[in-house]
Amino acid sequence: MAFENDAASYMELSLHESGRETCRKDKEFTFTPKEYHLFHYVTVGRGIFEMNGTVYKIRKGMIFYIPPGARPYYYPDPAEPWTYEWFGFNGIKAESFLKLSGISEQHPVYDDVNMDLKPFFDAISTEYAETGSLNLFCLGQAYSLFGRLFAEAVGPSLNIREAHLQSAKEYIHNNYKFRVTVEEVASNVGISPNYLASLFKEYENSNTKAYLTQVRMEKAAELLRLGNYPIKDVAALVGYKNQLHFSGEFRKYYGMSPTSFQSKEKGKENL
Repeated sequence: MAFENDAASYMELSLHESGRETCRKDKEFTFTPKEYHLFHYVTVGRGIFEMNGTVYKIRKGMIFYIPPGARPYYYPDPAEPWTYEWFGFNGIKAESFLKLSGISEQHPVYDDVNMDLKPFFDAISTEYAETGSLNLFCLGQAYSLFGRLFAEAVGPSLNIREAHLQSAKEYIHNNYKFRVTVEEVASNVGISPNYLASLFKEYENSNTKAYLTQVRMEKAAELLRLGNYPIKDVAALVGYKNQLHFSGEFRKYYGMSPTSFQSKEKGKENL
């Protein structure tokens, strides 16, 4: 299952490029717009970043963000040229992750004063340089980086109920492939099933079981789009031992059978 170790193949968050560069003081850079988001992290030196008519002075410990389709201009300071690391990312959660981080096209610069985020960028660029691939290790580092950004953005305002819900959702995302019960999720978070149910109702207008099903169905759709697995294997990969049970749940969620869904997606590719 090589695709499982390919960080570009995941739906929620995916990685598409990475690198590290020590720039010449006279480097002129022409940027080609991308279809995904980009983070650059300056580890040494200074430079200038221009986007949408605004000029930002960038120094060591800062991230500058480039959204899809943007045409920024950036260059090193001649007296103290920068070194930066970068990675490109996308996915259905990318926009919400950015929003939670407080980073946007309107606010594209983040000042990591204590350079707490540098180890994540180091790990991704080093792994890519050594292996030539963006794998699950890199994806895990990207998630950890966003987690740190969330913590900094939210700070002490994150109340205990939100923290419990976040922990429950993380447990579901990490264990949807297995037999997961509401009681197990609640126990892992250290709360009661009834309390957990109240959290999902308050913040998600849903329930724990429905959220687990949502995660499984989204993952199943991702696998079906790839077209590399028979239905029974897809069912097993998202936590269903019984193919008929899986097919029934999939039909309820998407309004069509897994086979019809897969055929429809293949038809889109052939247009």
